[in-house]
Amino acid sequence: MNRRTLLTIGKAVVIIVILMAVVFALKAPAQDLNAFNDADSKALYTDSSGLPYFSEMDSYYHLRLTESYVDTGILGDEVINGTQMDMHRNAPDGRPWDYTPGIIYLTSYLYDLANQYLGHYSVKEVAFWTGAIISTFAVIPAFIFARRITNDYGAIVATLVIVLAPNYFAHTFPGFFDTDMFYYIFPLLFVFFFVESIRSDNWIWKILFAVLSIVSIGIFSITWSGWIFYVAMMGLFAVLYLIATFIFNVDEDRNQYPNALQWLIHNKEFLSIVAIGVIAFAGLALFKGVNSVIGIFTQVFDLLNLQSASTVVGGFPNVLISVAEMQMPSMLGSGMNSMFLASTDGFINGIGGIAIFFAGLIVLYILVSRAWKFRKVHQKPVVTQEKPGKGKKAKKGKRVSAAEKLDNSRKFKLSLADLKFGGDDDILSNKRLTVLYATLFVVWVVVTALAVSRGSRFITTIVLPFGLMAGVFVGYAWDYIKNRFDNDKWMTVAVLFCGFLVAVPLATINTTYGIVGFVIIAAIGLASIYVLKDNSADKNHVPIKKYVLIIAVVLALITPSICGAWNISNNQVVPGTQDNMYNALTWINETQPENTVITSWWDFGYLFEHAADRQVTFDGGSQSGDRAFWLGKAMTTDDLELSAGIFRMLDSEGNRAVEYLINITDSPGKSVDILLDILPMKSGDAEKALTSKYNLTSDQAKQLIKYTHPENPRPVIFVASSDMIIKAGWWSYFGSWDFENQNSTNYNYIMPYDTLKVEPGKSGNLSMREEGGLTVNLEVKRGTANNTTEAHVESVYTDTGEPIKVNDTPYNPYKASRLITVEDGYLTKNETIKGCEDGNFTLLLLGQDNVYTPVLMQKELENSMFTKLFFYGGAGQNIFEPVHSESGVMLFNVNFNNTKAGS
Repeated sequence: MNRRTLLTIGKAVVIIVILMAVVFALKAPAQDLNAFNDADSKALYTDSSGLPYFSEMDSYYHLRLTESYVDTGILGDEVINGTQMDMHRNAPDGRPWDYTPGIIYLTSYLYDLANQYLGHYSVKEVAFWTGAIISTFAVIPAFIFARRITNDYGAIVATLVIVLAPNYFAHTFPGFFDTDMFYYIFPLLFVFFFVESIRSDNWIWKILFAVLSIVSIGIFSITWSGWIFYVAMMGLFAVLYLIATFIFNVDEDRNQYPNALQWLIHNKEFLSIVAIGVIAFAGLALFKGVNSVIGIFTQVFDLLNLQSASTVVGGFPNVLISVAEMQMPSMLGSGMNSMFLASTDGFINGIGGIAIFFAGLIVLYILVSRAWKFRKVHQKPVVTQEKPGKGKKAKKGKRVSAAEKLDNSRKFKLSLADLKFGGDDDILSNKRLTVLYATLFVVWVVVTALAVSRGSRFITTIVLPFGLMAGVFVGYAWDYIKNRFDNDKWMTVAVLFCGFLVAVPLATINTTYGIVGFVIIAAIGLASIYVLKDNSADKNHVPIKKYVLIIAVVLALITPSICGAWNISNNQVVPGTQDNMYNALTWINETQPENTVITSWWDFGYLFEHAADRQVTFDGGSQSGDRAFWLGKAMTTDDLELSAGIFRMLDSEGNRAVEYLINITDSPGKSVDILLDILPMKSGDAEKALTSKYNLTSDQAKQLIKYTHPENPRPVIFVASSDMIIKAGWWSYFGSWDFENQNSTNYNYIMPYDTLKVEPGKSGNLSMREEGGLTVNLEVKRGTANNTTEAHVESVYTDTGEPIKVNDTPYNPYKASRLITVEDGYLTKNETIKGCEDGNFTLLLLGQDNVYTPVLMQKELENSMFTKLFFYGGAGQNIFEPVHSESGVMLFNVNFNNTKAGS
């Protein structure tokens, strides 16, 4: 290995190490919770060990499983009939453990490694950093893949655009312990080795690359359930590439064969793909089993169909429509400068901004157009012959390293010169590579674009092709700048435009940074063009102004991603929970029976399972099906007997009653109507109603009653928390589901961020909401005597403060018809607001020591179970007993003995 080879390899290693250091340095500040300006707020979101709480709930699911695996050596809680069961989920039966274990295996290994060599660390401490550390290694496959098809400049751009992609970065900083960390590492390796296997002319290398490709996707299959997406994508690519080689007459001239079948048999691309297919089937069968491999395309359809156009699943509302990442993303975020920024606000922002988007499209267009121009050109395979003098070694200073030869001979070259179709060798070489990469990137972009249309969670997939194409674009730009771009005026325009693209994202961090960044790029660029004159006569010499321009292009493309990452780490990281919730769950863990079930909306289910160490009704991985309806109905209804009956049925007998009744009626809607009728009843009355009113047989009624009215219901704790106020639109939507018309209506609470202080004999106003130029104001007027507080809501123009009128009639879409005031713990008023009888809202005014918190709610929520428990503290009833409270969190024990059904 000569010196130049070592330098080539060393340069790549140095670049990779530097990029990894940059990426990790951008992730690390997330641990500091810089989004909070005061120590008290940071302390609220930091646990007793000094670590911030994890940033989202899935992290607690993975943490619980990892801790269990480290302690017990099994992935579930217990083994039942040979099946590992997770008994923290889906009361009362739990769920078979069927999750991808890669994150658990890896973290437990890192835990052992850390404690063996670095000191004493808990599983939680190791898990806190695992995502940030592992995701940083995505730099390696990203750089290698990009460097294979472009130059160093392009590889740097592609790597940073990919690894700092906002939707990926926002899920891989310290404190985010989820499978997202694997999203880029193994798919990049899989696609890279897959393509290399096709490209290679040596069968040993071809088979080796195929094996590495399958090993990569095999490992990915135990780290993320969506691995089949990439298998299906590359399968589609292989088929379309074979079709393209036939259409464009790549490799063997199809005109020399009597039919397409004969051509196909002799086509080396076909033989390559067959070899990959055989190795893939055998390899994946070892990782996942034969049945899983056979069902790949069915599974990928199911993956893309997570967000169905229908809002119904099995007759019940589809809860996935309420999951933010399952909504189709917008193209751009809001604001004039949004298109130049990298963020999670929209599709274009998610791939790194408008410059990356157009850079990718330009490369895609060039690839397709070049392939089309090649369609009528065919050359026989070139056989390398020894040239005169080949037996003699070149002088030592003129020798080309083996690495450089490989780089130059195998690199996919993209330049304007190629468009003119040079010599025969170039035509053959570039034709095959052009068709190969044109097919790859077209399939990659189209398939991932389809995925993005199913939900914003898939934006991470489309970043890969656009990031790589942005790298190719830089390689093309450097080739063009170096060989053909000599106009100083246009070079000045290009430098200034690049300075602008750098300045806009820098300004989101600090306006001064943006200005300084633009000035520096402009000054250096202009100086290199007009001051530093280069008069070298060497034709191969590249003027410094061209180096300055390509560096400006690189900065223009990567700055949005770097700034976006910096903003996420320093301004947007807020843990998913805080002391108040965690303390309440710790109280459950320390005081409540082990068979207690925690019930609430699904969002915090994973946290409940970990912190309270108790089973839950449903969580973030089991929120689909009928449970969203039943929990929504329990919180929306004004009948607390029904709410308790729902919890008794679900948490003690699960879905048995629903499934049993649907088998009898063959109608989810009719089954629900029957259950809603009988759940508040005593068991005897319910059994009579089933036989006399709903025509069930005596045996059917008795069996159903066992499921709806169990003799020994499990203890249930209902968690009411402040986050559920803003989620009311969703839980009320599911709880108000109309089974006949298959639709629903949602109801909401409106609360301002601030409170209002009003002394006796004074008045005050508070803005409760602003939208579309309309401001909703609360007006409060207090007398000096008891029970004299008056309040109403009015809508005014935001700009002028004048009341809104339509046809000279006051217009107020948020008019409150009823006022309820609770002052210093006492209900002081519950009456209709004069002149507002036609309003659709109720105004609840909670006062303590002259400070008022207003709650504007739609009438349908006025007497709902959640309103009674959270806002009134459960006063005036004895079914839901308040047992513990923290700020913003209230725990209620469901006392079934105080219900009619339990008495």
